[in-house]
Formats: sequence, structure tokens, C-alpha cells
Amino acid sequence: MRILWVKVGGLWPPDTGGRLRSFHLISELSRRHRVIVATTHVPGDDPGALSAHLPACETIVSIPALIPKQGSVRFLLALARSWLSRSPVDLAKFRVPGLAREVRRLCGIRGVDLCVADFLSATANVILGGPVPVLFFAHNVEHVIWNRLHQVETRRWRRGLLEIEWRKMRRAEGRACAGATLTAAVSEPDRARLSALAPGARVCAIPTGVDTSYFTPDRSRESTAGLAFTGSMDWRPNEDAVLHFLEAILPRVRREIPGASLTVAGRCPSPRLLAAAARAGVRVTGTVDDVRPYVAEAAVYVVPLRIGGGTRLKIYEALAMGKAVVSTAVGAEGLPLVPGIHYLQEDDPARFARAVITLLNDAGLRTSLGDAGRRLVETTASWPRVARAFEARCEEALELHRARRCLAVAASGGAGARLGRHLPGVLVADVRACRSLEPHAQSIYWRSRLRRSLGMHRGGESTRPEAVRSLLFVCRGNIIRSPMAEALMKQSLRGAEADGLPVSSAGLRAVAGQPADARARIVAREFGVSLDRHRSRPLTGEMVARADLVLAMDSLVEAELLARHPEARFKVRLFATAAPGKTSRSIEIADPYDGDLPDIRRCYERLRSALESEAAALHAVGRGRPDAGALA
Repeated sequence: MRILWVKVGGLWPPDTGGRLRSFHLISELSRRHRVIVATTHVPGDDPGALSAHLPACETIVSIPALIPKQGSVRFLLALARSWLSRSPVDLAKFRVPGLAREVRRLCGIRGVDLCVADFLSATANVILGGPVPVLFFAHNVEHVIWNRLHQVETRRWRRGLLEIEWRKMRRAEGRACAGATLTAAVSEPDRARLSALAPGARVCAIPTGVDTSYFTPDRSRESTAGLAFTGSMDWRPNEDAVLHFLEAILPRVRREIPGASLTVAGRCPSPRLLAAAARAGVRVTGTVDDVRPYVAEAAVYVVPLRIGGGTRLKIYEALAMGKAVVSTAVGAEGLPLVPGIHYLQEDDPARFARAVITLLNDAGLRTSLGDAGRRLVETTASWPRVARAFEARCEEALELHRARRCLAVAASGGAGARLGRHLPGVLVADVRACRSLEPHAQSIYWRSRLRRSLGMHRGGESTRPEAVRSLLFVCRGNIIRSPMAEALMKQSLRGAEADGLPVSSAGLRAVAGQPADARARIVAREFGVSLDRHRSRPLTGEMVARADLVLAMDSLVEAELLARHPEARFKVRLFATAAPGKTSRSIEIADPYDGDLPDIRRCYERLRSALESEAAALHAVGRGRPDAGALA
């Protein structure tokens, strides 16, 4: 597909978390798709360097634009304009007329299939709801950042202004999500927040990545009392974090370890931060070409963030270098990290300091945390893996746009609508649903539907329970349906004759290491099970080969599974239920991802009912009656 990627503020050098994430995704996508980049640059930037480092892109257009900085005359003018409009100043200042014109021109002459609005700031320069589908790439939930700034602000007049700004920002984000074809957040908590702003919008989450070949462990340079923090120091949450650490945490650490030192590496530190660092005897580097030497020198990497949104790439970079990390909950928010295994988490300043002291005094614990963190990012956070997840969302946005156009034609009373009125509603729904499948999988889907309508069995639909020694549940993302099926089945079999049967789950399009959907975790507790420790697994051929029975959540999953693994046709099927001696009836467990808590609750109720029949068959086998239940 031809993708137009719109980014205000430039992409080179990749010296911020947002630039890094976007640069690596564009680099990966441009290997398989035609990518056009439309961005901006300021005096002193080198637009040509971006082209040199993204050689596979079809075109890179960079418009000169000076974004107003706080305190400048242009910022005050942007502030005045925002007071007279519904837009927050931090969005209004990113409106670049030259970039907006270039985006319209490229969409008109280049046959663009999809536009990616990179950050909320880009949405001020693209057409939402127009002829070209827009994927809004939300690196942060901006209103959460502004609300947290409002919460920590002590000056009453400024606190009042920040409250106005965060509330306007919340409404602006809701409009962006509602207007975009699809919104991609960078964590499950962010996805849930944005979904709440625009209940009818399609909002999904993609994982965070890191270059594990660039950030590698190097403990030869480690200082036993060294601490490090990295990040763009012109971003308010980073500055607040360092000032907070200097004031409330570092003095406590030095009371027990007088030689403790801190290095802050990152661009554009403010005079206020430089003065505070000088008083505390802390090194602030300013802009550096490479943060790795400064991280390598540290025994402990600290992330004392109190404000922020999205996910912090800095933690993944430190973990990739095998560093022990101490972070606040905000600092590690949205990342699939387990406190005590991959890092130490503390929010109270005294407890944060105590965690730092513990690590400085315990080299073994530092190594254990660092090694666990490195293993995690190696297996779950490579940029090619993240790019594949993002690519799937791009394809989904394109399909959503096409489906909405078809519905619009139908609503206008065209030929498609007249034909649709004469077709069964179920058939129309099936045609629309199976568009997400590859042609071979579509063929399998329709053949399966025909066989079931004629009462014919296929493959796994005749699997007998006595042959089931391992069971695998499969859905798409392995974050809602299949993990709950796994948990409920294990709960059902616990203490029974079939206890000990290996039960697992996986997803056809899962991204490894993602936690269960936040809504799923909430509803699962109502059913007496916990999904808190679940981490998603992509389906592999080895998993399919090991399983004796593979239960697909719906016909679309079943068709795609069979298209990928035709050798497993005798053990793949849907859930089934039947009284003894009667023909089984297939049960579909529809995907509730686009719904809310009641939809997931209904899905789990249906899932529990379907599992009762499956579990009954396994119980019967354990009691020596293999002719009972749905598996027969």
C-alpha cells in the first residue's frame, strides 16, 4: 500500500522517544510498502540526513516551520488564538499551513491508500473523515500529561490555566479519535483511556520496541555508585522528574552512599535544571550523539517520572543494556514489565531512595534484574516485531475505510443496498466479515459454513475425548477470549480426573508479551479467575503440532488457522455442545474487542457455557466414560 506519514517536528536526529519509535516503524514499513514522509524542520536541522537514513522511502518532503516555544511572542499569539477557539494551545501551535497544503497535494496526486497522523499534533494538518483513511498514531494520551502537570503545579494561577488546557486537550483527543479511521495507542492503558473519550471509535494498542542490536549490555564500564537518567530535557515531564529526584530522592541516597553520582543525558536542559544540578553536584550533558556510554557507566538507571503518558522507550533501552531499573508506576506505565522481576517500582520518594540504595549495595540483584529485562526485550520488543503489529493495524484501517464506504453506498440506496435488502442478513454479515481473510482462508471459511449447514462433519469435529491429551485455545490477539478460555478450563478441571491435562492459548495475530486486555482482567475477576499474569503468545506451528485438540473461537479464526496449518485439519474445530447420542452443534464466540465491559461480560458468559460441555467430556473420560460430552 502507499502510506503517507505526517509528522510535525521532524524525525532526524532520532533523539526523542517519539522520533525513535516513528523512525524505526517507517524504516521497517518502507521495506514492504511505498512510504511518503511529510514532516517539518527548523533552522539548523538537516532534512537531507533524514532522506539518507530512510533510503527505501518513496518520497520525503520537509517543510520549514518554527513551532512557537513557550514565552515567545508567537506562542502568545497561538495562546490568544486558542482562547478564542475550542483547540488547546498545545495543538493550535502545531498547525503548519505549508504542511497541511502539502498533505492535501500528496493525497490528491499520489494515490495515497492510508495517511498516518503521527502524534495528536499531526491531526491539525490532515483531513479527518475525508476520502483517505487516517490512522491516528497516539504516542501519548496528551490530556493525561496535562492533567498530571495540573495536579503537581503549586501556583494557583498557573494551576487554573493548566486545568483549562487539559480539559480542552481531552475534548480535542476525543474528536481526533472519533474522526480517525483507526487510532493506535502504545499501551493497553492508553487504549482504554482513548476508547473512553470516543466510545464509537476503533482504538487498538501496539507494543513498544527497542533496537536490541544497538543497545547491548556492557558492564565493563559500570561505576558501582553511578546513576543515570536519559531523555529530552525540553519535555516538561522529564524536567519535572529530574528536579523531583534532585530534591526528594538523591539527598536520601547520599546519606547512606555519599559517593552516589547522577548523570542526566538529554537535549536542551533549561537554566532552571542546570542551576539545580550545579547545586546538587550532578552532571548534565545536554545534547549527546549517543546515550549508551552514559547508561553503561551507571550501576542503576532511574525513572522518577510523576507526569507522562504513552510508554517510555528509555526503560527499554536501559533494559536492553542489562541495567537494573528503579521507576515510578507512571514511568513504567503501559509496558509489560513485572515489578520485582524486570525492575523495582516505587512511588514514595523515601521508598524510591531505599530501592536505589539496595541495588547499589547488591551487585547480584542488579545482575538478576538486568538479565531478566534483557531477555524480555529480546523476545518481545524488536522493531521488526513491533512494525508487523503496526502494519496489521494499517491494513485494518484500510479495510475499515472500505467497509464504511460500502455501508455509505448502501445507506444512500444504491444497487448494493437494493441487493442487500434481498439477501439474508446473516449472509451479508458473513460476506463483510470474511473480507479480513486471505483468499485461501476465505475459501475454507465458506466450505466450512456449507458443511455445517448440511450437517456434515470435518476433521477435528469428530475428535474423540479419549484422544485429547493436550488442549489449545486460539483467537486473534490472545488478550481477551482465548486466555479466558484457558483460565476457565483449568479452573473447571482442577481437582478432577482430567486435572493435569496441558491447557494453553495463543493468538493468530498476537504480539508476544502483551498483557490481557484491561477490560478482560476486570470481568475475569467477576468470574473468579485472574488474567493479571497472562502474557500473549503468537501461534506457532510447534504449538499446533503439540496439541491434540485446537479450539478456535469463531469461524474466521478457524479458517485462518486451517489455511496456515492444513496438516492440523483433523484436530481444529469450534466449540461444540450436544446431549449424549445427539449431533453436536458448533458454537461461535464472537470477538468483543470493539465493545465495552458488558460486551466482554456477555462473551465470557457464552464462553463459560460452551466450556461446560467441553469440560464435561473431559471429566467423563477421566471417569472412564469416553462416549459422553461434546468432544465425542
